Amino acid sequence: MAAGNYAGLRQTLERGRRLAATALAFAAFGGGAVLLALLAAPLLLIPLRTVRQRQTQRLICHAFGLFVDFLDCLGLIRVTIQGKGQLGKAGGVLIIANHPTLLDVVILLGRLPRAHCLVKHQLWRNPFLAPFISAAGYIRNDQPAEQLLEQCRHALQQQVPLVIFPEGTRTPSGQVLGPLQRGVANIALAAQADILPVCIRCNHDALKKGSPWYAVPATTIIYDIEVAPAFSPAQVIDCSQPRGRQARHLTDYMKHNFRDRLSHASAGR
Repeated sequence: MAAGNYAGLRQTLERGRRLAATALAFAAFGGGAVLLALLAAPLLLIPLRTVRQRQTQRLICHAFGLFVDFLDCLGLIRVTIQGKGQLGKAGGVLIIANHPTLLDVVILLGRLPRAHCLVKHQLWRNPFLAPFISAAGYIRNDQPAEQLLEQCRHALQQQVPLVIFPEGTRTPSGQVLGPLQRGVANIALAAQADILPVCIRCNHDALKKGSPWYAVPATTIIYDIEVAPAFSPAQVIDCSQPRGRQARHLTDYMKHNFRDRLSHASAGR
């Protein structure tokens, strides 16, 4: 067999393996969600809300961590985290991250034994996930502004980090960063919380917005995650200005912070 034909056959077989492994991973995630809901059912009976949330969040952390390890064993992804010690020590801080792929929230929550999370309201329509995410103390993103701010402030006051993706959805294909929603800045200002930026870089377009699950890359998806130093809003904006202007300036700062780190990484590749 000619060398070129042999190489082509190897590539075809490897793509077939990756496609099968990806299908297995999606099936495992769906089945795991049902199993996780069943395992979490006894936690729903815990009368004390703080205990119920703590135990459910730890279960999510372990389950997501195992799933990421499973994907690593399949050769589908590899994750490296710079500054992961800061995640382990995170208290009542607002963790903000860019959102390039479908797995970002799984990777982050799999590293955080305690964390609240602002999530899309559609998840509350899922009969398996709704009781589970409610027990974890996660926060719906479609509430009236004042009610949403109050819930986020309360979560941060428990000295538990709150994870938010300021883009609100996955980064559009071909863009470094999507538009940031100003509500994240309003949450930080209302709660007077420090902000811990997490920059997520990915070497492939797989699992990005608009990319079908079967569009598997030829090589492993590498996640290079950087946990940047935390900062307080007072360090980067003028707090004597009106609240609306503070939120606008803080949003601009977060946007430029993400863009600078992401652009620097792209230039270095």
